[in-house]
Amino acid sequence: MSADAPAPDAAPKRGKSWLIPVLALVLGGAGAAAVTQSDEIRASVLGAPVAVAADSTAPPPPAEFGEFAELDGIVVNPRETDGRRYLMVKVGVEAEDAATLERLDALKPAAIDAVIGLLSAETVGVLGDIGRRDSLKAEVRNRFNQMLGEDGPVSRVYFTQYVLQ
Repeated sequence: MSADAPAPDAAPKRGKSWLIPVLALVLGGAGAAAVTQSDEIRASVLGAPVAVAADSTAPPPPAEFGEFAELDGIVVNPRETDGRRYLMVKVGVEAEDAATLERLDALKPAAIDAVIGLLSAETVGVLGDIGRRDSLKAEVRNRFNQMLGEDGPVSRVYFTQYVLQ
């Protein structure tokens, strides 16, 4: 037998090339677990309480709402359109007290006129800008509250229909 040939009873030599990928997988998995489960690991190792994160899929707590009424059938021609464009809107009104809404209902013609006066003074550019809707609702609420005086404030105003053509 030659000196270069392996002995027939000796085990064949295996390479250790498999060791590096296996170690990388094990260490990578442990690192990922440590990052994603760090609070639970810290609690189990140190005995510290786990801070529970808020569930982002949980619905928000219900908002407090008052009494509602709606003013509908409001159609205006925006400023500078010569009657070629129109805005059809329904205005939802919320108040804490039903008596406030009863008083607003008694003033319904004046309330609708206030909405028409406000919205018809605006251009199509302003009425079509979604970012301006909150300021328009705030102005409608202010006008209603001026009309009502001490009969109670309107807390919120909603545009329940808003069609600009």
